[in-house]
Amino acid sequence: MKGMTRIAIVLSASLWAAACATTDPCMTIMEERPLKSGIEMNSVHIVDSSLESHRIMATYCEGVRLGPTAQEQVESGQAADIKTYKVTVEEYNSRFSPTGTREVWAILRNHTNYPLRVEGRTHFFDSHKAPSEAASAWQRVELPPKGLGTYREFSKGARGVDYYHIEVREQR
Repeated sequence: MKGMTRIAIVLSASLWAAACATTDPCMTIMEERPLKSGIEMNSVHIVDSSLESHRIMATYCEGVRLGPTAQEQVESGQAADIKTYKVTVEEYNSRFSPTGTREVWAILRNHTNYPLRVEGRTHFFDSHKAPSEAASAWQRVELPPKGLGTYREFSKGARGVDYYHIEVREQR
């Protein structure tokens, strides 16, 4: 019985010491913002969270979030929305080639101090926003430090290509 009492005393003392180690019961932590889902026609989407991430500061006190949700804080300008980018999309567009196929391109900027290799692929859609052909193969784009690179792709068919959606990820 004495052994059990000693164990209980040591255990409760260690838990009390751990609780006292934090002087401020309220803490500010980072929350990850989920990646945007869904396909937006005629757009470029960075699908790799290692290339682009959004984090929001939120304050918790004893495990309970204080104030409005993190998204509401960002929208009202009360919270810090910290965005980190390795790669951003500077410009993108499309046009019809002389042969009638659709050419799409995206100009990508590397924000790091080292070269990056990213990959892009394109999905082409018809006038009803249904896939008109299989997605293109992933194509490598070399981005110099603090520099630009261009992803470019042509549709296979000359007809029935009215929309596109480009995906970008870090090379695998």
